[in-house]
Amino acid sequence: MNKDNCVVFKGTGKGIAIVLSENASFDDIKTVLAAKIEASSKFFEGVTTGITLKGKAISEDEEQELIEIISEKLNMNISFLKTDTDTNNTSAVLTKDLKDCSFTKYHKGSIRSGQVLSFEGSIVIVGDVNPGAVVKATGNITVLGQLKGIAHAGFGGNRDAFVAAVCMVPVQLRIADIITVFPEENIKGKKSSEFAYIENGQIYVKPLN
Repeated sequence: MNKDNCVVFKGTGKGIAIVLSENASFDDIKTVLAAKIEASSKFFEGVTTGITLKGKAISEDEEQELIEIISEKLNMNISFLKTDTDTNNTSAVLTKDLKDCSFTKYHKGSIRSGQVLSFEGSIVIVGDVNPGAVVKATGNITVLGQLKGIAHAGFGGNRDAFVAAVCMVPVQLRIADIITVFPEENIKGKKSSEFAYIENGQIYVKPLN
């Protein structure tokens, strides 16, 4: 079995499910989990979400080890972390006060041309935003795929919002009241993961590394 497959991330209606392979050793699970979380941590920076551990039955001590890995390496606001395996059904609240946390919507699947996805809070899209599609959020927008349509983060005036994507090639990008258009030459060729933010009244786009 490919060791990378011993830990799989899946988007759910309530947050992120981390599925642990039944056949993998716990040492392999810890190693792969730490590597995958570290590689994707910038995508979830500032996001508030819940995390559920599924699959392989683990002991309370093993559960605690995984919780420590997640909480140390993932720079995000975790509203709850629940273990949902054959032998465990416990939860650990990792934030002291959730009243001030913004909500995050998880959308699994691509947004097609003509579709509009809007949410009061942050949005994480597990898929692509195709040309002709529009995504609007009062908080941040994170696209775990190609962003080719229009993205409007900070809708309503939040200039602290950001947009992040595995492949950042939008037709138009907005944060709060600031708009930028990507020149055609900038959207050709291989693209790395990038994020966009406002600084000194302008939108800047930088690589996520």
